[in-house]
Amino acid sequence: MLRDALFGAIAGAALATMPGSATWLTALSGALAGAAAGAFLSLPATRSRARRWQLLLLALFFLPVFRFAVAPGADMAMHVALARGLLHGELSPAWPGLTVAAYPRGFSALVALLAPIGLARAGLLAAGASYLVFYSGLAALVPWRAALLAVFLARTPQIFFSWGGNPTVLALGLGFAGAGAVRKQRWLFAALLFAGAAATHPMGACAAALPALIEGVRARSFRALAAASIGLAVVLLALALFGPELSPRELSWIRDYASHQENVPLHATFAVLGDPAAVITALAAVLLLWQRHFRLVLFSLAGLVGCAALFAVLPLAGLYPARFAPLLLLCVAPLWARLPRAMLWLVLAAALPFHDHWFQEATPIATAADLDAMAFVAREVPRGAVVDGAYGDATQWIPALTGLAVTHPHQHVSLFDETDAALANLPPARFRFMGERLRYPPPLLPPPLNAPKLCNSSLRILLP
Repeated sequence: MLRDALFGAIAGAALATMPGSATWLTALSGALAGAAAGAFLSLPATRSRARRWQLLLLALFFLPVFRFAVAPGADMAMHVALARGLLHGELSPAWPGLTVAAYPRGFSALVALLAPIGLARAGLLAAGASYLVFYSGLAALVPWRAALLAVFLARTPQIFFSWGGNPTVLALGLGFAGAGAVRKQRWLFAALLFAGAAATHPMGACAAALPALIEGVRARSFRALAAASIGLAVVLLALALFGPELSPRELSWIRDYASHQENVPLHATFAVLGDPAAVITALAAVLLLWQRHFRLVLFSLAGLVGCAALFAVLPLAGLYPARFAPLLLLCVAPLWARLPRAMLWLVLAAALPFHDHWFQEATPIATAADLDAMAFVAREVPRGAVVDGAYGDATQWIPALTGLAVTHPHQHVSLFDETDAALANLPPARFRFMGERLRYPPPLLPPPLNAPKLCNSSLRILLP
């Protein structure tokens, strides 16, 4: 019951905050309603001592809450700024004056609900929760031991954490759980989860629709499949009608990005999961063939071929193949589940160093010293002032953590035109912020030598 209530709370908050006028109170109301719906629709759970170990292992995804100043990736600065917007009745302080009728802010709603611990920590906690939801959703479709192995052994989606793709992970987890609800013919719960997934990240929800279709046909659960499809379609339609309208420039950027930056070439179809996953999959396939389980290996191979074909056509539709890559786990995890139990635990232990490399070693663009400097900025810089700074250093977090506008905020592609127009109307920047590390180019030119230094040189006043 608790798991389903949590799923329902996340989905409910996502749906409640989709209207542009939503606030923190709206998110809380949606979360409470969703939690009640999830608890009411839940099934009796079975207890297992082994599953207590799952929580201990999955707690590793929350270690960055104590190790990092902020979540890695410029995207996370954008999502936390959207959460601040929910707290203060605007879309985002990074995009001053910008309004929308509808926008998918499910992940930001979760951050806003966790805001009492501080927005920086809330972003990290929500990122860890995304992987917990992803695991739970995956475990609804494959045996839990294989799901546990998948979230630590596979490069994808762990690598999403390093650039801030946590909303995609959260939406995939909700969608996978929705596909599991379709399998069990829980039609109302499936509709809620897919609607919540689409309100969190539409592309992640679309990726999860494929396993829902397969599960619905396999289980002959057509009522639940129809409900899930309606939940997904209604939210996507609402976003298409009331969300940002894509201009030719934005559509061109999306197609180019899908074809070049997030494409998965045919020869790299399986490589996105990483070498360790490839080795274990080959080992499991050989073992199953030796045991004459030809059908299972054949189904897995057919799934891999189907994913490769899907990745090839997704850029034509303006969809990013890399966001669909976690579907490969659904093809190989059933093979991993057939490994001897002792071998599974050995592989899981061997997977932890790779988890450390792909997840724990991610580098945020802001440090603890940067956050101290931003606290000074929040206290001393007048409201309405604009801060200049590089795109790829801690300046990116100023809107989220202080509410001030910056000259180079992270922009979402669906709002390129609107954000550019809003930034063009800003007053000239009177302050220059310089973070401790530059994670993304280009750097800004140094401020004038006569610019007065404040806060250990992190902040300078730009003289007229």
